[in-house]
Amino acid sequence: MGGFFYGAERGILKKGNHHKRTCVKSLPTLIKLASQRVRNQRLRLGEFEKKDKDLNQQMTVLRENLKFEADRARMDPMLGLQYGRYAQQVEGQIAKIMFAFEENKKRLFREQDRLAVLFKEQKVLEIYKDQQNAKIVKEQEAQEQKNMDELASRLKRKRA
Repeated sequence: MGGFFYGAERGILKKGNHHKRTCVKSLPTLIKLASQRVRNQRLRLGEFEKKDKDLNQQMTVLRENLKFEADRARMDPMLGLQYGRYAQQVEGQIAKIMFAFEENKKRLFREQDRLAVLFKEQKVLEIYKDQQNAKIVKEQEAQEQKNMDELASRLKRKRA
């Protein structure tokens, strides 16, 4: 269990919660946790992006080496005899790296999707916090207005 929905299952964000103050007090903790998950996910995503670049760089280097050796093999007949075996070996390495590259791309897309979900969860919590704060302010203003009305009616009664 993770994310916002874990908090909902635990009753922290359910409507009709009898502990409104506790709910509001625990909300910043949930937001901090959501922010931490977003930061961690960004770091994971950065690792996959770095691996993606590294694999791409390795393929580029191997292809450049293969091209360089092909040019050398054309110039030297002795190297030409060994080039076929070398080319097969390099093509095998490129195929392995290409497979790893494709797998990393799939993971990268999954991690990007996960980051989007975590952003959404964090935003939901922040919106809920804003709504709770607005509700508290509204309740306080209503209480102040009630107190002022009561005070005004007492003053009016005293004068009359």
